[in-house]
Amino acid sequence: MKLPLALALVIGLIGAVLTWLYVGPLSGLGLFIPATFLGAATYFAAGGDMAALKKTTPAILWGVVWGTVMLVVLTKAGNPALVGIVVGAFTAITILGALIPIFGFVPGSVVGFATTAAFGLLTKASGTDFSLPSGPFTVMLLSFVIGGLFGYVASLLVGKLVSARTPASA
Repeated sequence: MKLPLALALVIGLIGAVLTWLYVGPLSGLGLFIPATFLGAATYFAAGGDMAALKKTTPAILWGVVWGTVMLVVLTKAGNPALVGIVVGAFTAITILGALIPIFGFVPGSVVGFATTAAFGLLTKASGTDFSLPSGPFTVMLLSFVIGGLFGYVASLLVGKLVSARTPASA
C-alpha cells in the first residue's frame, strides 16, 4: 500500500476513535482533540520513530508549562497591549528553551505553548487550575501525551501496511 493511503486510513481511523472517546465516554475528562492531533503531527514532523517521541514529548511539555505560567501572569494584565507584551515575552522564553538540548525541538514547544494559551484564553480557564476537565496544564499534558502515543501507534500500523505487499501489488 502506498504511504499516503496508509497514513490516511490509519490516522483517520485512530482520529475517529479518539474523537468519539473524547466527546463520548471520556468527555468528563475535558481532553482536547486538537492537542492530540498536534501531538501526533509533531511526532511525525520530528521523524515518526521512537527518537521523535523522545524529542517531542519534553519539548511539548516545556511549551505547556510556559503556556500555563503565561496564563497565570495574564490574570494581572489589564489591557490588550499588556496582554500582547506578556504573550510575546512568554513565546520568547518558550523558544529559548531550545538552548537546553532536551527542549530543543522548537516546533513542539511552540505547539505546546500556543495550544495551552489558546485553550486557556478561549475557555477563560485559570492557569492555577490543575483539575480535569478545566485545568489548562493537565488537559493539555494528557491530550498531548495521548497524541504522541497516537502518532507512535499509527507509525507502527502504517509501517505494517506499507511493507505488506501482496504478489499483485509487488
